[in-house]
Amino acid sequence: MGWFIALLSSALLLAPAAAQDHQRAPVSGMVDPHVTQATIHATICQRGYTATVRPPREVTDAIKRRLVNGLPGSSQDYELDHLIPLGLGGHPTSSNNLWLQNWPEAAIKDRDELRLHRAVCAGRMTLEQAQHEMRATWGPR
Repeated sequence: MGWFIALLSSALLLAPAAAQDHQRAPVSGMVDPHVTQATIHATICQRGYTATVRPPREVTDAIKRRLVNGLPGSSQDYELDHLIPLGLGGHPTSSNNLWLQNWPEAAIKDRDELRLHRAVCAGRMTLEQAQHEMRATWGPR
């Protein structure tokens, strides 16, 4: 029971930061034009696909340093994240798809990404539906 109270307390303390994260989210969530419903089996549904399109660490670290300017904490407190994840056809480097997200909220978003990726690749949902859900759930409010 103690772990539950600690988790709940942490969630309550992070709530303002999570709300701020949503305000920093890009409005559009740019998609990669190479990833379409017709190409999902040759792109996002291929094991290892995201590694082929993920920008190098030097690039993402530079973007992260630029975006963290003026935010509370340091760059280590945030993940540079794609609103539309690479595994759902998000654009790898567009500023309309990149934002800083606090780590606890990023872990929750990662579960949504995996669930939607599996649904798209299994044919239970279209790519467009999954991208729409990411925008609706994680975009600015």
